[in-house]
Amino acid sequence: MTRGTIIIGALLAGLYLAESVISDWSEWIALALIIIAGIPHGSFDLRVAEAKWSAGVISKRTIISLYVCSVLAMSSLCIGLPSLGLGLFLIISTIHFIEGERYDDSSTSWFRSSLFGFGAILIPIGLHLKEAGQYIEYFVTPSYFTVISPVVLGCAVTVSLIMCCILLFDAFDSKAKNRIVTFQRALCLVGWVTLSPLAGFGVWFIGRHSRLHLSACAQLFRTSRTGVPLDFLLISGLAILGLSPFALLFDFRDINQLFAATISLIAGLTLPHIFVAHGLKDLFHT
Repeated sequence: MTRGTIIIGALLAGLYLAESVISDWSEWIALALIIIAGIPHGSFDLRVAEAKWSAGVISKRTIISLYVCSVLAMSSLCIGLPSLGLGLFLIISTIHFIEGERYDDSSTSWFRSSLFGFGAILIPIGLHLKEAGQYIEYFVTPSYFTVISPVVLGCAVTVSLIMCCILLFDAFDSKAKNRIVTFQRALCLVGWVTLSPLAGFGVWFIGRHSRLHLSACAQLFRTSRTGVPLDFLLISGLAILGLSPFALLFDFRDINQLFAATISLIAGLTLPHIFVAHGLKDLFHT
């Protein structure tokens, strides 16, 4: 059993256990993990950017300036125009997640990667509309969410059924080249369908997406004696601390408001991250 499968399985089992004790626990734990373990997965962006665009083409100062400006602009959009900000965030996240699903799975078609990258967002929302509606109330008014809910539910059910068919086909296909990926995706789908939305998403976001991204950047760790470069730790800490200013607008004791603040921060971080991380697999030959 691979390390990735163990991580996904442990997350799935742990969040099931938390949810069985007190339902809210799994959501708080999942959100905490997304903040602590998920946000830092982009902390190699500066190194990746330098590897893609040498200092002779774009200086480090320019890269940092553009990155910070993009973060501030996107986060400000989520606060000032919440619906527009969320819509844009979901679009760029879907694109990023689709590409991320191919980091360890070059033999799988773009259709499968697109389906699972899209499903990571759609299914936790669509199959858990009541909870999801409360989470995104800052961005989407309850009345509008009620109108679109039947469509979102229908799409989520359809995509889930297609995923089940594909996973079953790949599991029994004698020519399948990567059964590990099939099994990991099956575990993630189970989480999306059966766990509460944040918990189900957290299983995939941490267990596959963040882990695969860090794996693709693995060679960037080799210059550090401790195994983790100091700049990675520093940037990770600063990224997480970036949530602090949102406490002026949101009550972090309310998970729905903490979620809104977290989305606003992650949206800002994701916009430049998607450009830096594009082509990461090919860049480092993972």
